[in-house]
Amino acid sequence: GLQHNVLKKLRQGKHPVEHILDLHGLTVTEARKELQAFLGECEAAGLRHIIIVHGKGFRSKDKPVIKPMVNRWLRAVDNVLAFHSAQPKDGGNGAVYVLLKKPKAE
Repeated sequence: GLQHNVLKKLRQGKHPVEHILDLHGLTVTEARKELQAFLGECEAAGLRHIIIVHGKGFRSKDKPVIKPMVNRWLRAVDNVLAFHSAQPKDGGNGAVYVLLKKPKAE
């Protein structure tokens, strides 16, 4: 249904992106703070389609650290409706599209 179309557009990068958060080079603690603040701002501003750029982790000694953390954090956030790896034009595996829920009508 409708939900499916929305998610398909999300995966395909069809939604105009309203805001971008770049977590490149941050520690996990910094990244988490930034992400929480960013999601709060987006919610307050009524923005729904955002991209979080976490990088591919090439600079990390072992494997990407931020990426799995971002996935875990997003799952824990109430107002995140869905998220999906970005298309290559938007950063591919180094970025994630996030769709926030519609703000509840006051």
